[in-house]
Order: sequence, then structure tokens, then C-alpha cells
Amino acid sequence: MNMTGILLAINFAISLLAIFFVIILYLKFSKVQQLEEDYRNLLKEAEDTISGYVYELKEENKMFLDKLPKTQQTTSNNEREEPIVNEIEPEITQDDVHTLLGQIAAVEDEVGIQSEEVDFARLTTYEQVSHLVEKGYSLEEIAKKLDKGKTEIELLWKFRQ
Repeated sequence: MNMTGILLAINFAISLLAIFFVIILYLKFSKVQQLEEDYRNLLKEAEDTISGYVYELKEENKMFLDKLPKTQQTTSNNEREEPIVNEIEPEITQDDVHTLLGQIAAVEDEVGIQSEEVDFARLTTYEQVSHLVEKGYSLEEIAKKLDKGKTEIELLWKFRQ
């Protein structure tokens, strides 16, 4: 009976150990289920928050669009302008640029160099320096032309940059 008692004790210990592991697994499983439930609740709250935000955005957009035509109608009635039309302008091509440059050159030829010098005299020193730099003059040449010091011209140019 000695051997039977030892085997019975071992069997009892293993059964208790198995029950202990089943209890631990049940507790872990309960925690996982609780975490899943918490996750579902957080996900639902996030969805509700986002849907509420989107709904508010839609309402604000609707209110904005309701006010927009009234504003356009008011301006068109007061100023007698045509309503604003959403129309895409065609892109500017190289030919358009060349045409505009040709028109500018023609106007400059008509006005002549004398009027340019008169306008140049009306410019501030800063604007004169900018204009001459754009024409390709060096800072020393600009200083001589404007009867200013080279350092003064350099400072003006550095402020422009």
C-alpha cells in the first residue's frame, strides 16, 4: 500500500496543479476578454467623436455655402458686377510671353529714353541702385553714376538682398 499511497499522492498533486493552471488560464482569458471589450469601447468612442466632427464640419460648410450666394448677390446688386464664375483660365504659353514682351518694348520705344531718365530721377536711391543692377551695372559704376560712395551703394544692395 505504500506504493499505492505514493502514486495516489502524486496523482492528487498533479490534479491540484492542473486545477491551478486552469484557474490561471481562466483569469488570463478573462483579462483578454476585458481588454477586447475596452478596445471595442475605445474604438466606438473614437468613431463617434470622428463622426460628430465630420457632422459639425458638414453643418459649418452648409451654413457657409448658404451665406456665400447671399454675399455674391449683394455685391452684384450693389456694384452691378457679373456673378463670379468658376472658370479655369488657359495657361500662358511662350507665344503669349513673347507677345507681351513685344508690346512692352513697343511702349518703351514710344515713350523714349528721356522719360525713363526723368522717371529715374524721381526714384529713391535704393530704387535707382536696384534699377541699375538689373541693367547690369557693377556696384562701382553705380556709385560713380549716382555720385555716391561705393560703401553706401554696397550697403543699399545688401539690404535689398
